[in-house]
Amino acid sequence: MANLPFLQAFGCFLFSSLLFSSCLSTLSYAISDSEAFFISRRQLLHFQEKGEDVPAEIKYDVNITNERLKPAYVALQAWKKAIYSDPSGITDNWVGPDVCSYNGVFCAPALDDPKVQVVAGIDLNNADIAGYLPPELGLLKDLALFHINSNSGAQMARP
Repeated sequence: MANLPFLQAFGCFLFSSLLFSSCLSTLSYAISDSEAFFISRRQLLHFQEKGEDVPAEIKYDVNITNERLKPAYVALQAWKKAIYSDPSGITDNWVGPDVCSYNGVFCAPALDDPKVQVVAGIDLNNADIAGYLPPELGLLKDLALFHINSNSGAQMARP
């Protein structure tokens, strides 16, 4: 009977370990389609007035024939304006309609139409930028990768 406290402690540890691991196995780190839809709708709520995709005050007069790249251009130009520190000049080439040539922006064929190019990824990791993320980034509907960690003070809200 001298081992009874040890066995009780071991049994309690074993039970809590099994309970914890079973709880972890039910957790999912991916978001569902409905959660992604909710997030994108929430980000674009202020664009819903008057049935427009983008309010007139942030529309850009640019000659882009690819309708899927026009909103990407708007989003990236709004983000460039929101970046208040870019000491390495990462966004210096973010001018003109060819968003696929912008530093850190990656285009690929659309999943639903491989003949159409879309902005599929943004990778500005370690770019030393600082600023905020404007709501126009919600216009990047084809984005699969958004990698901006390790920067100098990117903020989620306007300063």
